[in-house]
Amino acid sequence: MKKTLLLLLLAVTSASSAFAQAAPGGATSSKDYTGGKSTESGNTGFGVKGGYNFSRPYGDGITNVSAYNAFHAGVYGQFGLNNFSSIQVELLYNRKGYNSDINVVNGSNVSLVNKTTRLDYLELPILYVGNVTDNFSFHIGPQISLLTKAKQGDEDLGLAARGFNTVDFGGIGGLEYRVGPARLGARYDLSFGKIFDTSKQYPSANGGTSTVTLPSVHNQVVQLYVAIGLRQ
Repeated sequence: MKKTLLLLLLAVTSASSAFAQAAPGGATSSKDYTGGKSTESGNTGFGVKGGYNFSRPYGDGITNVSAYNAFHAGVYGQFGLNNFSSIQVELLYNRKGYNSDINVVNGSNVSLVNKTTRLDYLELPILYVGNVTDNFSFHIGPQISLLTKAKQGDEDLGLAARGFNTVDFGGIGGLEYRVGPARLGARYDLSFGKIFDTSKQYPSANGGTSTVTLPSVHNQVVQLYVAIGLRQ
């Protein structure tokens, strides 16, 4: 999946100029945010967006894992290159996570309890947008993420102390349908970095260090969203 996203990113970037030459111009449509006054592109403007997350990590080291349903919200700015192509930059608050079995110690007893691990990220996607039709476009590009908070059940987790990687990076691919200032879209958000630092060393009781095996897992999220353009 990583190779597929990277190959798609290279392909659409190299093909954008060819599509732009073939794309018809002149008419104002639902992809026109400036009415042709300040740019000949139909993809310039900014707005707000938000929607639903279906999050389920992939990898090894967690048991009885199931999806976590959450949300994302933020703002976007779109900068037109020509009638076909544009660059869209977003700033998002994105809640991810999963449900899994956790070892709970109670005195001398250890039991498995299914708990939710919640991960709150501040994310910066930088996306190439290509208009397939006046109303329909595809989005693809990289994303960098900063983990700001983690919870397990009702407990706040210390990020460094629990071995979380606070910086993540990945790729996004999606489709969007637009009518006037409104947008409806779906995306696949795939992280290339690991949620945990699997090589982290912890202090041991004898004054040395020990290695604790943490799950080798990555975030992956399916997103459905609604956006509204504030400048047209």
